[in-house]
Amino acid sequence: MDIGAKLREARESKGMTLEDVQQRTKIQKRYLKAIEENNHSVMPGEFYTRAFIKEYAQTVGLNPDEVLEPKQQQQEATAAAPVQEESEAPSRQERSRIRENDRPPRKERKGIPYLSSIIIGLIVLAAIIVVVFIYAGGSNDNNDNNSANQQQNEDQVTSPESDQSAEQESDAEQAADSEEQANDAAEEEQAQQEEEQAEPKLSVDEEGTASNPVTTYTLENAGDEVTLKLSAEDGDAWLQVGDGTNAGNVYTGTIASGSEPVEQDISDLETVSIRTGFARATKLEINGQELTFPIDNDVQTITVNIKK
Repeated sequence: MDIGAKLREARESKGMTLEDVQQRTKIQKRYLKAIEENNHSVMPGEFYTRAFIKEYAQTVGLNPDEVLEPKQQQQEATAAAPVQEESEAPSRQERSRIRENDRPPRKERKGIPYLSSIIIGLIVLAAIIVVVFIYAGGSNDNNDNNSANQQQNEDQVTSPESDQSAEQESDAEQAADSEEQANDAAEEEQAQQEEEQAEPKLSVDEEGTASNPVTTYTLENAGDEVTLKLSAEDGDAWLQVGDGTNAGNVYTGTIASGSEPVEQDISDLETVSIRTGFARATKLEINGQELTFPIDNDVQTITVNIKK
């Protein structure tokens, strides 16, 4: 006996109508009828199909796990696939080690003979310089004295001007450094003020339409910490929260009406998507700002692009 037939038989045995089940489970009648007819194509998704079947089974007194067991076995059978092992290729580090081992050994330098040659050459060069200096020293003494006197006179004349130029250059460099430091301090203070004045701003980029709408928001100046608060009022909310690429990998579950809100830290995400199966009962807040659904559909999705 299939799932729909089991549930319908259990309901009829308790003398309940689809309206009775709808009132107790808060699941729309058209979804209950589709479950009994095994027409899962009209359901909002596999997650909600399983959740609705569990609620239905518990309401009519059946064990949800036993009811869902044939469906679980079918999913596991279709999900199984052979895995082909790949031969491992040598890593880059191993190839580098092989090339290093294949190189011929380096020849060692004989440092002591090489150093001795350098020392001998320096000694010979020093001896030549001493001989030349002694030979030329006597004839150039007078010229050297005259040149020294002339250079001293020139130094006495030009020294005040050189000292004054050096002092002016030093003062100019100090003034430039002080101006640069003042500019840097002003820019840093302005950047700090702009950062402190920036406040989070939530705006709607696109409102969802059609039977399964997706509404897109942008949260600017979100800051380093971003928190998503999930709650339900006047009905239970079935929720999937994902990172924009994988639905439900952040949070998946049902929040009872009036229960404590569920908070999720999404500071590391650039995009977050929230899908609900009962939008009228779902309440969403991101960093204290409310996310609203644009149309009156039960199944809706909200995507928020987060900008720090």
